[in-house]
Amino acid sequence: MSIAAEQPKALRKRRSKRAAAVGSPTSRIVQPMPAPGETALVGLGDWATYKALDQALTKSGHRVRYFNGVFEIMTISFRHESLSGNIGRLVEAFCQFIGMDYQIWGSTTQKEEGSAAGEPDESYTFGLEPKDKPELVIEVGLSSGGIDKLEFWSALGAKEVWIWQNDRLHGFARSADDAFHPMTVSVLLPGLSLALVQEFAVIQPSSRAVREFRARLQTTTP
Repeated sequence: MSIAAEQPKALRKRRSKRAAAVGSPTSRIVQPMPAPGETALVGLGDWATYKALDQALTKSGHRVRYFNGVFEIMTISFRHESLSGNIGRLVEAFCQFIGMDYQIWGSTTQKEEGSAAGEPDESYTFGLEPKDKPELVIEVGLSSGGIDKLEFWSALGAKEVWIWQNDRLHGFARSADDAFHPMTVSVLLPGLSLALVQEFAVIQPSSRAVREFRARLQTTTP
């Protein structure tokens, strides 16, 4: 996954009008602020600068992510929240259908002090045993560029990562070699096809998506 992407001239021009005057002696702004739902690589700096940016921008509706000296700032759009929310509700519906216990972590900030910090779009742990970090992380990427999501969540200890990108849901599971590998059926949720989740994630409203997903499970699950 690329850290930076070529931008059309018109998009660059629109973004330049929203450029942020955020910085410190140890940071360097390299791109303007993103439009709603977009991700942009916006700066380079240290951990202290990340904390200052996070405190300053989170209250204004921005999410700040930091990984090894690279910043990513994103504003949240309805489409972004709708997709991530739908995927999360489908995970919960599947767990309820098969009788699996789960804990919702949502967008709880995850940190590795000094090197990585940020919020997933949705996240979960499974089973009755308490966990100290999410096992499943769900990400919705509506634009290219920014921090590599797999490297980021690998550093923060996720076992499985689902990424919605280019109108498809891509799944990756951590294997014995401690690396993420592509998958089409969830390891944490045995029997759940990502293609099935992808099909119902785009249905609106969310209540209909969950209702029709449950009906499909009734007819296809032994």
